[in-house]
Amino acid sequence: MRRIGNLLLLLCAGIALGTLSLTLVYLLPAAPMQAHMRACIDSYVAEGDNPFVMEGYKGSSLDNYTDAIMLANAVYASEAPAWQAAMRVERWEKDGEQNQEALREYLTEGSSDRVSGYARYWHGYLMLLKPLLLVFNYPQIRMLNGIVMLVLTGLLFRGFRKRRMKRSMIAMLLALMSLFPAALPFSLQFSTAFYTGMTACLVVLYQYEAIEERDVWCGFFFLTGMLTSFFDFLTYPLFTFGMPIVLCLTLKRPGRREGLFFLTKAGAAWCAGYAGMWAGKWTVGSLLGGVNIWKDAVYTVGVRASSSAYEEHVSRILAVLRNFYIYFNPYGMLLWAILAVWVGAYLWRRRKEGWDSHTMLMLAIACLPILWYLAAANHSYVHYWYSFRNLAVSVFAAGMITETHSGRQ
Repeated sequence: MRRIGNLLLLLCAGIALGTLSLTLVYLLPAAPMQAHMRACIDSYVAEGDNPFVMEGYKGSSLDNYTDAIMLANAVYASEAPAWQAAMRVERWEKDGEQNQEALREYLTEGSSDRVSGYARYWHGYLMLLKPLLLVFNYPQIRMLNGIVMLVLTGLLFRGFRKRRMKRSMIAMLLALMSLFPAALPFSLQFSTAFYTGMTACLVVLYQYEAIEERDVWCGFFFLTGMLTSFFDFLTYPLFTFGMPIVLCLTLKRPGRREGLFFLTKAGAAWCAGYAGMWAGKWTVGSLLGGVNIWKDAVYTVGVRASSSAYEEHVSRILAVLRNFYIYFNPYGMLLWAILAVWVGAYLWRRRKEGWDSHTMLMLAIACLPILWYLAAANHSYVHYWYSFRNLAVSVFAAGMITETHSGRQ
């Protein structure tokens, strides 16, 4: 009970801190942000909603459609008090879901068709995006995004090297390649889950002994779920749980029963943090924003978990297959072939020993994205062209079967 109480205190603190931080960034002047976006808006609109970084490869598609929403939220000059504006998250919108054009009209003409709110999400990315737009334009932010991603990845591989986990480097490299990484720096939409998941991995690699000694893994995964809910726009959130739990169990090396219990407990903590933080926005936003967010949010969650899309019934199995479809091309098939040959050869060499508990746990984690797609069939079917990145968890977990060294220091 004491631990549950501590988690509830952590949740309340997170909700309060999230509300305060967003309120503070809404105090920043919008005019410099608008000026920086105005300087690059024409070239941005010319890209279109979903250009490909790698022509013909759907997995390399950018999401300028959603980035335009994020940018419009950031530059909108609200007349409401900062605390209310931070909860409503309003922007100018244009008929026909022309988000880029609505942003251009607002920047050049001062308005578009109507003002619309997007209150059911925290939009925690605004904590960083608003200050960045005071200094940089969108192409410069993209460049900075790529640099930071490379630095984080470098730190991750440094951690593997320090722990002498050579096979983990290969597993992580394959997982990163499965994300179609060339697209990530160019879409803010795809960056939030990446940063949250990679940061969680860094904490596990560099602070494993400290967390293990204090036995605060539930708190760690609870907080990771909260941060995912705060920053992410419902892209590939399972990435933020799956990647660090693979590392954690690899370092921990528990028995099969103990490992399954730990996996279940950590997963429950992550889900509780994710759902609790999201519900916190609906509650605080409804109280401070003056709008009933709960009604819209509950309806949307129901839709995303349903098996209907485009007013038609969609098989949940089809939602799963559609995400795998992203890899039905030379790039994807080569990636999965390398993984299959590498892991298959490892298991063949150890066939007389049988599958140990570590192998079984990694295979269990590798199945988690499929369970996610089955549960969130609508979202997984409609947005398969970026929700497929949850499968990076499967790639990483399968690759980590080969890691025989726990890496404990």
